[in-house]
Amino acid sequence: MLPRNSIRKVYEYYFTSPRFSEEVKRAFMKFFNTNSIDNQDKVGMVKQSEGLFNEWFLYDFILNNGHTPIEDFVACNPFKLENSLMDLYKDLLDSKYAILEVLAIDLGKSIKVKDLQTDKELVLFEYNATFGLKVGSVFFGRVGKVGDHYELVGADTVSLADMAQADKNILRKKRLEFTPKILNDILVGKKSFW
Repeated sequence: MLPRNSIRKVYEYYFTSPRFSEEVKRAFMKFFNTNSIDNQDKVGMVKQSEGLFNEWFLYDFILNNGHTPIEDFVACNPFKLENSLMDLYKDLLDSKYAILEVLAIDLGKSIKVKDLQTDKELVLFEYNATFGLKVGSVFFGRVGKVGDHYELVGADTVSLADMAQADKNILRKKRLEFTPKILNDILVGKKSFW
């Protein structure tokens, strides 16, 4: 399992370092489709927006140096972390934001999911989500390999409640690429799901 607060360390490094303050502002404006960080109350947010922004910033936003923050963190190792811990961060470089269907649940331990865009099935070691999801649920989440297994490694999942089989088939055929930014745009009404 990913050690507790390991992702938070990365966020804190980028969000509190003066070196990255302009990058964070630029990311905020891009994520919320605004020209100014001063209009934070007018950008259109939902309760999931903060978590979606943080996840998108870490894994999808491109810094001026051409890297995502997680790539930059792995390359620089600013906290001089041990190799064994850095290996976990390196694993996260190969994460994927996906729309997933729950196939089975082992309460408190894991969920078996199918990526609706690739039809790939995975078992995710997970605790919290096993209590909030049910078989057949469709949700957005970031899947990453951590050591020898897969986990949900992003913000809290966003569930689509019950989705009809016909809608699941449409998603499979469209092969859409989702990011937390696209999901946020959908949730605040700036983009259509279909």
